[in-house]
Amino acid sequence: MKFEIDQKRRDVIAEPGHVLVLGGPGSGKTTLAILKAQARMAKLSPGQNVLFLSFSRAAVQQILLLCKDILSSEELRRIEIKTYHAFCWDLLRAHGQALRGFPLVMMTPGTESVMRTQFSGDWRRERRRLLDEESRISFDAFAHAAARLVEESKVLRGSVADLYPFVILDEFQDTDDDQWRLVDALAAATNCVFLADPDQRIYTFREGVRSERLDVLRGKITLKETDLQTDNHRSKLSDVLRYGDAVVRATAPTPACRDVSVASYRPFENMFNSSVSFYVATLLGELRRRGITEPTVAVLAPSNDLVADISDALSAPRNFSGKAYGPVVHEIAWDAELSAAAALCVASLLEQRSDFCAATRKASLSQAASYWLQKKDWCEQRPRDGAISSGKRAATLQSACVQIDTGKAIRASAAGLLAGHAPPLTGDPVVDWAACRALLAVHKDLQELASQSRMVGVASAVDPIALALGRVWAASGDYAGAVRIVSGILDQQRLIGADKPPRGCVVMTLHKSKGKNSTAL
Repeated sequence: MKFEIDQKRRDVIAEPGHVLVLGGPGSGKTTLAILKAQARMAKLSPGQNVLFLSFSRAAVQQILLLCKDILSSEELRRIEIKTYHAFCWDLLRAHGQALRGFPLVMMTPGTESVMRTQFSGDWRRERRRLLDEESRISFDAFAHAAARLVEESKVLRGSVADLYPFVILDEFQDTDDDQWRLVDALAAATNCVFLADPDQRIYTFREGVRSERLDVLRGKITLKETDLQTDNHRSKLSDVLRYGDAVVRATAPTPACRDVSVASYRPFENMFNSSVSFYVATLLGELRRRGITEPTVAVLAPSNDLVADISDALSAPRNFSGKAYGPVVHEIAWDAELSAAAALCVASLLEQRSDFCAATRKASLSQAASYWLQKKDWCEQRPRDGAISSGKRAATLQSACVQIDTGKAIRASAAGLLAGHAPPLTGDPVVDWAACRALLAVHKDLQELASQSRMVGVASAVDPIALALGRVWAASGDYAGAVRIVSGILDQQRLIGADKPPRGCVVMTLHKSKGKNSTAL
């Protein structure tokens, strides 16, 4: 990104105290923060680094690419770019035992979800109790625990400040109460740059995220404020920003824009599928005609279910107004928790097929019940319809486990289908995974698991899950331990990030789009 370093930006770079930079996408606030960090690096002592925190793994990737354009190889070694969660976990891994004298045990989001939906009291209080009394910590408690460490230990606070005397905090408007506590404690000892887009609050559904966060910051910390909201270096020749501002501010009518078009379709499945394929293929072709050799088109949807439907639409040939389109090669980015739970159901079926016995049959039923409990919790937290029906499906599957223990016949057809699944295995993880997924698609009460598990990539032999399962088969001739293996891979991807730069067409949920850039949308 090229833009003039005007006096306003020079003042930000030269400011010795805390700084708040306001700006929308393409305003140059991230570039300005990196330039300020570059100027500060000359004053760092050996062993000291700049810390850059953002929310999404995709944003971390984009920031890293921008740093490579601006900083020298020596300067790149002096900046650490992490998500807020990753930074908190680094603190907790190193110092978490100080909270109560025992090492912390991490609970996955799925485990917490199952516990929460079966807990009748105040879950926020119970989450704190689990941390304080049992040293069990969930993802959502990372910031709370890290804030406690930094608030309560002057030595640790000083140590962090000595290691990171200059900290950049991206997307600050989306911080929750616990993240704010952590930042507030750090700001007392470090020099901070706060980057924020007042018009973008994607995470308002999260507990503790407040629309007045920037006012809280202004009231607590003395800082210099700079406004770049009218700048747009990313799309200077486009009127997309003007159109987007009209939508955000509910200005009617929306302005006529050369680069924005609105298309409608009749509410029929075939019409929807054909329209999706037509517009994606047409847009990719138009971008290439404009001389963009590697265009990226993002297709956004509000839910995992619609992401799956769009992916299905793009995966098959379609006809639009008498002309054939597709299939369109595409990637998928989704909200992972329910998909991960569904993938563990597939993994449990692989174990069941490897050793068909009461224990593995009950394990498959329990994994499916766990999925529906997580779905129940997901509906309750939003809130959305489906919590009651999800709870009933979980109870039915749990009852089937009791029926196996007592030697009784399984009455529910979905549970019977799961517990009776034992066809032979081929030894090809991709083929065997697909066969187990196909079983889930047979029954209406299991079809959602098939759809959600489709999001977890086991489409080729080089996918991480397929590679790991292939090694297990080569060593033992079965898939014993498949659930543990798949769970470990998914947890690792969640912590360290598995986002790749987008290429071609990418279908994703709205929340997964945060921090990602594309040529067209």
